Amino acid sequence: MLSSTPVTARLQMLGERLRDACATRNWTALTRADAELAQLLGALDGAALSPGERGALQRLRALHEQVRGECQRELDRVGEALAQMRQQRQGWSAYAQSHDWGMETQA
Repeated sequence: MLSSTPVTARLQMLGERLRDACATRNWTALTRADAELAQLLGALDGAALSPGERGALQRLRALHEQVRGECQRELDRVGEALAQMRQQRQGWSAYAQSHDWGMETQA
């Protein structure tokens, strides 16, 4: 269902929300804005859009692609951090066990 807000204004508002959520790394807000965008796009009749609305849609599409790229970079960064933690897990475990053994000998 489309709201009474003009399409161009809604597209701009959603673009701002996507940009802000990405900039602040607020993934929950980003997910919500993306879901609203999907709902809006599903309800739009592309053939009925004015040239201004099409322009706003193109700008939002470009912004969405940038945000998607930033999300992918963040996903890659977190994945690398997790992989590094998995690689170091054995060393941390050995260190913790050796530390526990040292405490046992002092008792």
